[in-house]
Amino acid sequence: MKRILISIATLLVLGGSSLGFTIWRAVSPTKGAPIDANRPGKALILVDLQEDYTGPKAKQPYAEAARLVAGANQLIEAARAGGWPVFLVRVTMPNDWFHGLMTGSTGMAGTPGAEFDTRLTRAPDLIEITKTKSDSFGNPTLDARLADHQVGQLYIAGLDAAYCVKATIAGALNRGYTVDVVRDAIATRHGTPLEVLIRGYQAKGAVMKSLDQAKAELAVKASP
Repeated sequence: MKRILISIATLLVLGGSSLGFTIWRAVSPTKGAPIDANRPGKALILVDLQEDYTGPKAKQPYAEAARLVAGANQLIEAARAGGWPVFLVRVTMPNDWFHGLMTGSTGMAGTPGAEFDTRLTRAPDLIEITKTKSDSFGNPTLDARLADHQVGQLYIAGLDAAYCVKATIAGALNRGYTVDVVRDAIATRHGTPLEVLIRGYQAKGAVMKSLDQAKAELAVKASP
């Protein structure tokens, strides 16, 4: 009996360690190769504005959902007017019990809740990226497409300011991008106040911009 209890305890410890490592990998920002410091382009990255979070039947609703989507649409309009690429990033997790437990069954592959909020502006020129980690750069396609467009400056908005937005900011800074965060287009459901999170972004080198500032800058076309 004692051996059985020891075996069970060992399995629980190993299982807990494995789960902890898996979660740590999923939420940690990525590193990546440093980008060319002379890239002149700008891009807009919108993170996780999906039905499960901002939609009318959201499983994890945000009180600011309508404002966030409206602000995102204004940013999209400005970026397209300026000729800058727009990246719509969404989390799509494997649809199994383990990932359901990790995420509260949100953003699960093949479910309506994993789709982008239907109120979000969609156009053929927008670039859609799916991810399974907090950091949007966890999908190498993002870095590759930014390189294609010679982007060196990013405007980031979306959800959640304590998780995926935070990790994406860190992943971008780790690569040497100039990062502007749109203050009026981020939100959190985490217990940490948004202003505390913002101070953390700034300490790492991100610059906060109002919605109007970001729109005005994105609307400026590239020099011929």
